Amino acid sequence: MTKVVVRDEGKRDFAAWQSSFSHLASMAPGFVSLEIIPAFVGASEWRIIQRFQTASLLAQWRDAPARVQCLAKLDSLRGTGNGDLIDEVTQDFHSLSCVTEVIATEIEPGREDAFQSWAEGMQTAQASFPGYMGTLIQAPISADIPYWTTLVRFAMPEQLEAWLASAERRALLERSDPTVSHWKSQRLANPFSGWFPTGPDQAPPAAWKQTCLVLLVLFPVVMLEIRFLSPLLTHVPMAIATFIGNAISVSLVSWPLMKVAIALLGWWLNPDPKNRQRAEMLGLCTIAALYAVEIIFFMLVY
Repeated sequence: MTKVVVRDEGKRDFAAWQSSFSHLASMAPGFVSLEIIPAFVGASEWRIIQRFQTASLLAQWRDAPARVQCLAKLDSLRGTGNGDLIDEVTQDFHSLSCVTEVIATEIEPGREDAFQSWAEGMQTAQASFPGYMGTLIQAPISADIPYWTTLVRFAMPEQLEAWLASAERRALLERSDPTVSHWKSQRLANPFSGWFPTGPDQAPPAAWKQTCLVLLVLFPVVMLEIRFLSPLLTHVPMAIATFIGNAISVSLVSWPLMKVAIALLGWWLNPDPKNRQRAEMLGLCTIAALYAVEIIFFMLVY
């Protein structure tokens, strides 16, 4: 994660810098995702979170000359008295490897205190289980949506399953009062789950496979936008131009590109257990070959 404090006069240039840095990062080997967010609304401090598939690929990215040069350009945007640029490796507690259980609870009016007392015991118990990665609790946002929403994160699916099937959780559920609350839950294995529908008895594809497929279909879209769309938007404010490009990219990836890619590579995403090893190897070779074809094609064209 990289932290930088940008002076007010440098915000416009910082917006342009984000575009360059995002392009560099997305082209780096092992790239997973990039977030550029302020510490809070209106803050001068920005956090640049770069996720990669492995620690070695992250180290390779951090030492890349192009990245070093790009970060050096931030010096003129920080001004004096804004402290040093912070660039460090941190544990990502919200990475794609996490699995999240979403629990929506409707509490009877006037019984909030009784529910919270019971929920304290549930939180204490789940926080003591191996693999626990944190909890997010959100109060109802309106009378039309009267649910308390709880997100419980664990590092691995089997660790979450161990908690859900545990005697401790079962005992707590038996102690809950049905006249106080009603709840339902849903599993969110990864952020791309909407693109990869599965049956009730079928596990979703591995998160790294989903990431590979998203990159496969997104890369050519971005390259084509750079070639054909960007020249048409040179006189449009950067925020609007970026929004238009992102809207087109997301729309094309959502439909029809992901559907086509899933249909063609479904044998690799969810391989037959009888031929899993062969499918895994053949799938990796296919993905690598398709990456190479895309890169070589655009290198020759551009």
